Amino acid sequence: MNKVTAHENYTVSVLHRLSARGDRDAIVAGTRRISGTEAVRTVLRFAGALRDRGLADGDAVALFVENSPEALLLQLAVHFTGCRMVFVPPEPGNSELEALIRRADVKMLLFDPAFEDRAGRIADQVDIPHVLSIGASSDAADFLAAASSSAALSLHEAADAQHIATLLYTGGTTGLPKLVVHRSGYYDGYARMSDAYADGAPADPAMLICTLVTHTSGHGAFLAGALSGHTIVLLRTFDADTALSVMNGERVSRMIVVTPMLYELLDHPDCLPGRFPALTTLLYGGAAASPARLRQAIERFGPVLHQIYAASESGLVTELTPAEHDLQRPESLAGCGRPGPGVEVELRDEDGKPVLAGHLGELYVRSPTVMEGYWNDPERTAEVLDDEGWFRSGDIARQDERGYLYLVDRARDIIVTGRTADNVYSRLLDDFLAAHPVVKDAAAVGLPDADGQESVHVVLVPQDPAGAPDLARLTREIVDALGDLYAPASYSITDALPRTTVGKTDKKALRACLLTARAEGPPDSYPCSSARMVGHSTATTRSA
Repeated sequence: MNKVTAHENYTVSVLHRLSARGDRDAIVAGTRRISGTEAVRTVLRFAGALRDRGLADGDAVALFVENSPEALLLQLAVHFTGCRMVFVPPEPGNSELEALIRRADVKMLLFDPAFEDRAGRIADQVDIPHVLSIGASSDAADFLAAASSSAALSLHEAADAQHIATLLYTGGTTGLPKLVVHRSGYYDGYARMSDAYADGAPADPAMLICTLVTHTSGHGAFLAGALSGHTIVLLRTFDADTALSVMNGERVSRMIVVTPMLYELLDHPDCLPGRFPALTTLLYGGAAASPARLRQAIERFGPVLHQIYAASESGLVTELTPAEHDLQRPESLAGCGRPGPGVEVELRDEDGKPVLAGHLGELYVRSPTVMEGYWNDPERTAEVLDDEGWFRSGDIARQDERGYLYLVDRARDIIVTGRTADNVYSRLLDDFLAAHPVVKDAAAVGLPDADGQESVHVVLVPQDPAGAPDLARLTREIVDALGDLYAPASYSITDALPRTTVGKTDKKALRACLLTARAEGPPDSYPCSSARMVGHSTATTRSA
């Protein structure tokens, strides 16, 4: 088994596996085909360029990138040199990204030219010693050009693994985003995963990555795929037509998507049974999938579905293997599988005591891939991580006698929307609205459609009961501050929000009221309070 020891840098193992491919393709991205030899040479040259800029062990390098071969190889170079890697997702608004980079104490920002304007705004607001573009840019020096003249490091110059760290953004309130910290031991999990990927793989397997490589799904899939000898096939952006074409053309044997992507594949007219004989595993996650859709996927792709339930803080929690997607046992399609290798789970009641099998409880997780904590945030770390290593997930679940878990609710009110594996953190939107001068109170909830995908719905209590806010303007302000994902699909105006006994907004009751009212037709009032639906957002403004 691949093993990352206390002082071995995992990137060396990845580079050895890439080197073993020689002149064969290691990464395929559109018309670009990069051999194993070229990939290794590029990583070591990138590492040399980082050292030439004076970056030291533990210095933070932020990657603000779309999917590209350079984005993958830079991830290896950053950790090879012992720098701390900070993933900057593109979806949050400018103020949130500025807070993220400021909080992470970033020494170098490397950005994709597609994000040139946003990177410039960030650099104007945050003191960053080095800001470079990954390619030609009018606003910054070209890191690729600089790397072309840098001396490549040797494999023997890898930093000690004790310096490796990755920071993952998980949202928060503007100015205080939560940044999950994972260190070297986290990457041993991907080494174990790669052993499973290698078992039963065809002679020259290919892995298609459709999700963002700055998220755990894309980042982890690349590492596990490279370590298990797969050719990495990378989509810069996802669309079903391109994905289906690439699956055929590259004879993809394994791929990873989030649930909304799976739905788009199924809805495409060319997604026909028997069309993808090379496909052995289709990994999906990021949101619960409709059992009806899973049955449809099995009919189209065959017995290849593999569900992954994971989180940035915990890494892999459970998995439902292809054999466990059992059409003869329909309840299996409603669950998220059993704990992965090395993972312990407990369901606990409100007093922190374990519940009996079949009873609801909050899910706690302990494993080698649970985070070290939130970056420089001991108070919020202590809220979710105890001294024995148990992570409090905030998810409500039940577990049957066979060990299968079934997620019932999300205690943290995360809204899963879009197709990029991203979450809308309703608390962030709530806080923004609460600070708005025309809003007295507000709550954001996710409302599902027939497939279980959620859209953002906001219930507002205006400061002026006699006058409705300008919702189009409010939506534009939300998008500018928080990003496109946070644009509400619809609003309701009400005179009060339901409260729990301790005074918190009762989002569970609020969501139930909205769903009941929607099922009964256009509401004149809601059971929980007087309210009226006021329509859908039409704003499409992108933060710049």
